[in-house]
Amino acid sequence: MIAVVDAGSGNLRSLCNALRRKGLAPQVFQEPPPDCPEVIILPGVGAFGHSAEQLERLGWDRALKDSLSAGSRIVGICLGMQLLFESSEESPGARGLGLLQGTVRRLDASRAKVPHIGWESVRFAEEPAAALPWAYFVHSFAAAPEDPSVIKAWAEHGGREFPAVVSLGRITGVQFHPEKSQGPGVDYLASIVGGVR
Repeated sequence: MIAVVDAGSGNLRSLCNALRRKGLAPQVFQEPPPDCPEVIILPGVGAFGHSAEQLERLGWDRALKDSLSAGSRIVGICLGMQLLFESSEESPGARGLGLLQGTVRRLDASRAKVPHIGWESVRFAEEPAAALPWAYFVHSFAAAPEDPSVIKAWAEHGGREFPAVVSLGRITGVQFHPEKSQGPGVDYLASIVGGVR
């Protein structure tokens, strides 16, 4: 099962349509399902603090941790990637999921316009199974992991690199929107999800 979290802050239609184009069958859940999904996708658009509160209110904060321990893969997209971390400068005092150590920091507006919107090249440390030379970004904040080895790809804003992809074990986060990154983005999303139906 591919479970897509509906906490009121994600572009679920385009995400699910992208997965279906690859022959996958996502199911959208407002509350955690009774059975442990093989993959849980956490999309997100909006504010870190509000989304963190919604995840806690709906029980997803505990369910994501329990599912990860039980063998699920977790995929965070855009704000969903940021919520994998412990905190964010966007919402001081708000707690992220803490699945990855580190915080989320505001992009430098002195070098380029914020929010950062548009297409950027993605530089991978190792070429992924599905080639992704470019991706579509819409964000004002970017992750700052404590362990730089979790960063698997970078993109640039105002001449400075920020993490575009992070991964640790069964956890993957992407700062861009693969579902909006045309064919290569959808292929990359499917490669992260894997052969789950």
